[in-house]
Amino acid sequence: MSYFQPARCVELSVHYYLETEINAHWTDISTIKSFTQAYKTALPVVCVRLREFPPIQKEIGSTSLIYDYNIVIDIFANSEGQKNDLAYFIMDKLKDGCIYYEFSQTSGAPETLTKTANGRLHVKDYLSNTALDFGEDADKYDQHRFHVSVNMRTD
Repeated sequence: MSYFQPARCVELSVHYYLETEINAHWTDISTIKSFTQAYKTALPVVCVRLREFPPIQKEIGSTSLIYDYNIVIDIFANSEGQKNDLAYFIMDKLKDGCIYYEFSQTSGAPETLTKTANGRLHVKDYLSNTALDFGEDADKYDQHRFHVSVNMRTD
């Protein structure tokens, strides 16, 4: 069995959480992990991805590290209303935090992931909650865009 490192597990945990919440409350919205894939997926699309995870030392002289995981969520909507509703919905769900899962895969079936709950993720910092305006001549994917960025930590 192949076990994923914590950064990958954080990304997959947040993606799983938001995908589950969006599917429970909305219809026909794709939740993906690749920004470039968003332009190949039918609108509306929510892209959830890990951008960076710079560590800081727990204390001076320590080799223990604390990681902040920068999660970026891009919304590609069909309308201004849908864009704003999805952005509010996602921010409202992020404030509650989510379960942190350790993911693994079987060597014979790499597309099948197994997850085991191992704590929680919570938002440490809200970094960006911004509507993006590319002008009226923008591509249909960029006409109703929203960008959310948060730093998350595991408990």
